[in-house]
Amino acid sequence: MSDKSDLLTKSQAHTAADLRLVIGRLVRSMRQHNTSGLTPSQVSALVTIEEFGPIRISDLATRESIGAPVATRLIASLEELKYIKRVQDSLDKRACLVELTAAGHKVLKHLREERTAGINQRIQLLSKSEIAALKAALPVLDKLARTI
Repeated sequence: MSDKSDLLTKSQAHTAADLRLVIGRLVRSMRQHNTSGLTPSQVSALVTIEEFGPIRISDLATRESIGAPVATRLIASLEELKYIKRVQDSLDKRACLVELTAAGHKVLKHLREERTAGINQRIQLLSKSEIAALKAALPVLDKLARTI
């Protein structure tokens, strides 16, 4: 029983390593479809602000796993590009929050469209059976992504 369990564990480890490699390649590929000129950190911050905003800079730093000084510089760069703006916290008048501007929403929409088009181009190169396998795998990949 132990040998079978060890085999399964080794097989799972191999699958995990393969999956990590494939995800890394996909992420790099999607990042190539970025004509916005934004860094990955800027894009990530914009997405986080979109999802949780208006948000305090300290909360953004926590969600992005970065230090407060880095978050402050990141916010300053996005503010300079007019993708975010500071607003007063209605619960604490001493604090400010950041939220997306119309330009911030627009750049994220454009970036998503670019990346989707890039993935779609690659999907079109697959066979019908490969596309079916990809579709069948999506719920499992989504479940995996939500548990990480």
